Amino acid sequence: MQASEYSDTRHPTPGPRLLALVFFVVALGVRLLNAPYIFEGSKPRITPVDELYHWKRIAYSAAHFPHVLEFDRDRGVGGAFCPWPPLYDVASGGVARLLGVVTGTDKSVCADEVLERIVWFPPILFALFTGIAAFILIRTCGLAVGILTGIALATSPFLVTTSWIGSIDHHFLEPVLTFAILGAACLGIRADTRRQRIRAGILLGIAITAAMFVQTALLIAAALAFAVLFFWSDGVAATCGFGIAAVAVALYRLTRAPGFPDNQWFLGWTHASLFAAAAAACAIVIVRPRWRVVALLAGVAVLLASPTVPASLLSGAHFFGGDRWLKTIQEFQPLWRAHGDDLLSDLAGFSGGAILVWFLLVRAIRTRDHARLAVALFAIAYVGLTITSRRFWIVAIPLLALAGALYIPLIARKRLAILVALMIALPPPLQLAGWLMTPMTPVPPNQQQWLNAVAFIRTLPPGRILGPWSMGHAIDVKGRHPVVIDNFGTMPDAQTFERAQEAFLAHDEATLARYCDAAGVRYLILEQPRFGIASANAILGTERAPESTWWWHVWRGEQPRQFHLLWSQPELRVYKLSSK
Repeated sequence: MQASEYSDTRHPTPGPRLLALVFFVVALGVRLLNAPYIFEGSKPRITPVDELYHWKRIAYSAAHFPHVLEFDRDRGVGGAFCPWPPLYDVASGGVARLLGVVTGTDKSVCADEVLERIVWFPPILFALFTGIAAFILIRTCGLAVGILTGIALATSPFLVTTSWIGSIDHHFLEPVLTFAILGAACLGIRADTRRQRIRAGILLGIAITAAMFVQTALLIAAALAFAVLFFWSDGVAATCGFGIAAVAVALYRLTRAPGFPDNQWFLGWTHASLFAAAAAACAIVIVRPRWRVVALLAGVAVLLASPTVPASLLSGAHFFGGDRWLKTIQEFQPLWRAHGDDLLSDLAGFSGGAILVWFLLVRAIRTRDHARLAVALFAIAYVGLTITSRRFWIVAIPLLALAGALYIPLIARKRLAILVALMIALPPPLQLAGWLMTPMTPVPPNQQQWLNAVAFIRTLPPGRILGPWSMGHAIDVKGRHPVVIDNFGTMPDAQTFERAQEAFLAHDEATLARYCDAAGVRYLILEQPRFGIASANAILGTERAPESTWWWHVWRGEQPRQFHLLWSQPELRVYKLSSK
């Protein structure tokens, strides 16, 4: 984007650096508001789900830098690979080490020391992103665009709670990396010289590569960048960018250990093939700009050259609604399933950008303003994804704010422009203030029961545990016992996951005991069957009646013969297999 075309030149731009600093301070300040709930004495508390496994991986990298925990013998029946790409965890481990984590002679570290440092990374990094984004937008697009986008990034509660103290899951980086991909794509569209296009392509390649090595779901942002560059550029930037990404991912996959999975969940040949196909298609556009249909066909041919890619793409499409396990997770529920205050809160989170993005789209089409059109298409695509799965709202919300802000300088009437700007500026801080009226503890009551259970489990002799998948990381990291299934669900091994669900639904105790013997399970954790049996049925696509399962009968008072009760709470029980 060029400042001469996108700035509101009626007023001088006051101190971009000062405003960037203000947004950094505000963004950091609101992300420190949960500190009283995070620190229990001097020790931080984190949510006992994915954050726990990030902690485990980061601690490993702090001890073994630059290596990352990839194949974990404490997961699955005989060990399992982690589906997360390595960059976030290994980089965090390296920084934690630089910040004074002591490494022993046996390459061990104190995990608590690592946690005390890494809980600060999300608020600091996101606040830096907010300040940098505001600075760049003020310089290139004008004061109004930078300020309005900065307000949304700094104060939207959906973004704040994803990046405040202790939210060490890698999701907080998704808006950062999406903006990087979008910005590089816009540079490629607006570039006037071959040198500028190559520079934009290098930046695009770095952004896509970083995104893939942090979160493979950002493949969607890369696909959108391909679409806008393929149709609205000469192909140079896209060829360079996707070529860099293809080479980087291919090199990563070539260096993986034997047995590393080759499917949609794991960064590998599927992603490298997609980027190679995009680079090939755009390379043809460079030579023959009018051969775009031929270029697309050539890209498809490159994509299909790898025999595993079509199946991976088909399975990956289930991410948008066809995966039975994902349907049981609140984060992946469609927007329309929210009710009452939750639905109102979700819609308010979009603010005025949800309306203005359509005006921006129409204006960009009419004026052939491809950079603004790219922003509008990114925002609309992610809104559509959010409607089908709420896990995308952390990207949709800042994109909508940016799209709405970009429309403000196009409004000729000053009073109307101010009114429209307020539609973008006011909802995020007001909504955040409303959210903060209710304390947000990192450990909800139901998850506190998990921690009570794993505190007991930690005292038990070694042995693999079969328990609810939602407790898997808590059992592994806090309970220090290996688990058969965990919060990765079907990703590492769908068969292992589904066999465990079938074992839970066994008609008799003997069937479950045989499964435990075969899987090397020593301990069994059962949760309230009213919820657990419904979840297992949903995952397997069955309709097994609760009354037909051993799980239901033992919970109702039947005395087991092959399992010995060790610990009990109203919602959880821990058993030991008698033969172990």
